[in-house]
Amino acid sequence: MCYVKDCARAIALLQLAPRLSYRTYNVASGTVLANADVAAAVKRLVPEARIELPEGRSPGSGPEVCLDIGRLRQDTGYQPAYDTDRAVADYLAWLRAGHER
Repeated sequence: MCYVKDCARAIALLQLAPRLSYRTYNVASGTVLANADVAAAVKRLVPEARIELPEGRSPGSGPEVCLDIGRLRQDTGYQPAYDTDRAVADYLAWLRAGHER
């Protein structure tokens, strides 16, 4: 997963880069993130939240993988600014400000 603000910043950095070394770039967080990680972050900020996830991983989901953001980092200096807790907090603040999902 990649928080929308990090995604937008990465795309802007690519668009504004004076020189790019590759034709393709992964835009991502560069880490593996499970749904349970997001649920845990929500519960830390909203303890009364009722989130029910099945145990374990979905059958046939394959190995955990993440997109390599090395090229993006190399050519633009990109580093995600939002970890899971900060992203969830920002999104909850956005929703509480009156925005719909």
